[in-house]
Amino acid sequence: MMRELSTELKVGGFSLIVLAVLMFMTFKVGGLDWAKKKGYAIYIVFSSTAGLDEKTRVKIAGVDAGVVESVGLFEGRARVRLRIDPGVRIYNNAQASIRSAGLLGDKYLDIRIGSAEAGQLKGGDTITDVVDVADMDDLARDLITVSRSFTMLTESLNDMLGDGQTKKTLSETVDNLREISSTLNRTITLNDQKLRTVLDNISTLTASLNSLVEQNREPLTASVTNMKDFTSSLKSTGPELIENLNKATRDLKAMVEENRPGIRNTVDSFDKIAQQVEKGEGTLGKLVKDDRLYDSISKTADGMNKTLSAVDRFRVYFTSQAEYLTRDKEGKAWFDITLQPYTDKYFIPGVVGGSPSTLRFNAQFGKRFDNAAVRLGLFESTFGIGGDYFFNNNKGKITVDVYDYQKNEEKAKTPHVRAGVSYFLFKNLFLTAGGDNLLSGRYRGGYGGMGVRFEEEDFK
Repeated sequence: MMRELSTELKVGGFSLIVLAVLMFMTFKVGGLDWAKKKGYAIYIVFSSTAGLDEKTRVKIAGVDAGVVESVGLFEGRARVRLRIDPGVRIYNNAQASIRSAGLLGDKYLDIRIGSAEAGQLKGGDTITDVVDVADMDDLARDLITVSRSFTMLTESLNDMLGDGQTKKTLSETVDNLREISSTLNRTITLNDQKLRTVLDNISTLTASLNSLVEQNREPLTASVTNMKDFTSSLKSTGPELIENLNKATRDLKAMVEENRPGIRNTVDSFDKIAQQVEKGEGTLGKLVKDDRLYDSISKTADGMNKTLSAVDRFRVYFTSQAEYLTRDKEGKAWFDITLQPYTDKYFIPGVVGGSPSTLRFNAQFGKRFDNAAVRLGLFESTFGIGGDYFFNNNKGKITVDVYDYQKNEEKAKTPHVRAGVSYFLFKNLFLTAGGDNLLSGRYRGGYGGMGVRFEEEDFK
């Protein structure tokens, strides 16, 4: 039988085993390898490593993929050598940055591998896309600067608001803004129904215009067809017309050449007559040289010029307008003649027809001030006053009329107030829409329509 092991031998064997385990753990934790290093080496150049040391882990998507082998200087910058694990592919457009595992955690090197289209990095290559870590000292200096600026701003505000009058003014401003907001809210609430009524009237007018266009679609189509036929006819007869003009030009040139001697003699005769007139010879010469004739003709011309200027200034406009009243669900027609002897003064006589048995008259005097005008006189056979505002080079007009102060209309309790907008779509055609009898809660309604206006020159 073998001799039993002594206590010293047991302790020595156990010590050797513990020493071997400790050596293995030291090499494992320290990253020391006995054999040839595995993987491939690549380089990264940083402005500052910010605490990055050897044996720092390299991670891709949060997973260990290598280790930092060395950190050294290269042309004034930090050059880091990495050992990437075998099988890990990194591409030429990869991006590297230094990150922390937590707020106070260890540093690690993070790599975004890039895309395969850029090509794979090989051993010894360098990652060029680098995100440098911020320097804490620079951040601290920036924070100090911001803190000083904020302190100066606070002191300035304190100086500005330190005056009691300034605080009082600011308080009054806030109160005024609160009051304005409350007033606007009440105004919108009170006029909500009126706004809805106006929108409904506009919707009704749009539907009516759409119906009118649909009803006249065939005449419009026929007009376009006729225009195309005329263009086609002109295209076919154009060459013949040009040829006729060329022929007429040649004939005229031949006639001038044939009568050139006679034309020359006529010119000579006119030259002789002009010389006699210049010398004052003959009846025509005496008339030309006599100043009394010139003065008489000049006075006559001045009188005619004044008369012609007054006639040229006078303008006459004919306006015909048809409307549809939403309240009465019936039509209303207007016909006015505008007599304008001056650019800023005019007279408007006219008639207004509603139902077949109703016929009323207008007779108004108007005065214009730039883009605004005031009218006074009869409005539908009752006294009233009106105002107009013109915009967009007189194409548009906003009108407000107030009449029937005696409340002569049937069951009227307030004067008749009418407001609307008209706009010329073409030179002579306009559209109009607005509200009628706005002060009457019972008879208030909208209207919409269209009309035409012609000047006397249009008829000529």
